[in-house]
Amino acid sequence: MLLNTVGEIVTRLFNLAVKQSDGSWLTQLLLMLRSHIAVLRALCAVVCHLLTRQANALSECHAHALAALLVHWNKYPNCSAGIRIQHTTTNELNVTVSSCTPLVSYILESLPLSATADMSFSLVFAVSYITYDEMISHNSFPGENQPLLDQQLETSVDKCISIPDHLTQLLSYLGPRLVRGLRSHWSNLDSTESTVLGKYLSLERLLSNDFVRSLLEQSRMSLETWVRKEIEVVDDGDLSVEWLSEYYNWVVFTGCYKPQSVANSANHVVSVLQVLAQAVLEFDTRCSHPGTCCCRETSKQHKRLRQTGRHNVFSFLQASRHLHGQISGFLLSF
Repeated sequence: MLLNTVGEIVTRLFNLAVKQSDGSWLTQLLLMLRSHIAVLRALCAVVCHLLTRQANALSECHAHALAALLVHWNKYPNCSAGIRIQHTTTNELNVTVSSCTPLVSYILESLPLSATADMSFSLVFAVSYITYDEMISHNSFPGENQPLLDQQLETSVDKCISIPDHLTQLLSYLGPRLVRGLRSHWSNLDSTESTVLGKYLSLERLLSNDFVRSLLEQSRMSLETWVRKEIEVVDDGDLSVEWLSEYYNWVVFTGCYKPQSVANSANHVVSVLQVLAQAVLEFDTRCSHPGTCCCRETSKQHKRLRQTGRHNVFSFLQASRHLHGQISGFLLSF
């Protein structure tokens, strides 16, 4: 009921194209839940489960609700009572390592990207987060509410639009992959054509937000980061071969994702090949140690991930026939 109510309110604000809104109502509600720690912990657990395990089954109203909650938990950590996620991993020596991560950081880093349906929801969530954060960051809390707030919450939030780096990188990756109109420097493309706009009706309007667009232009990830994300895609079944081919052509020829490790190379193609070779080697090494692989899937799914990820990289290499002569030797080595 709480999530549905939050979702309905935030969705209405988005539908009305509200530029500024007082978000203290949700901050006050979350601060109140600190007195009911069992309820707060249950809410955190549900939010974490929905976003990391059931994303592809959620609606855009769910995305708006979950994004708004994470904005407040990220801006004001006391709203989540400092809840952290304890998780274990196995290193290359098969030693189990336990660690604790702040709730918001864990969720944002665990947003699903392995299938197109997951990516679609994650894009809607990211844009909702950014839009809502901008919407509430122009206002101060009303004076009569301030006695209920912690000292750190008593300051104006006028200049407190702070989008997590992981989220801006997610926008940089998912936006152009799923929406043609977000591929800058690409001509003769229908700006509304997308694999995701039909399901999430609010996305086109949210993507037209000036702040979202500015983040897209300013937050281009490196080619190394792009390849690491692309190589871990398990299921691209919702995208046509033509769509992916066009997307890879855009990545190759616009140079929108710049290599960092080989930035001084005079030959762009050579730089791309070096980055891809390193990415494939690192991916195979990680997959040979299941405990260090981020996918946490069954052995069958793990094998599928390995095959699909490598295929995606080769598709990228073959994005244009103009590169065939330069990459044929590289492909034969694999």
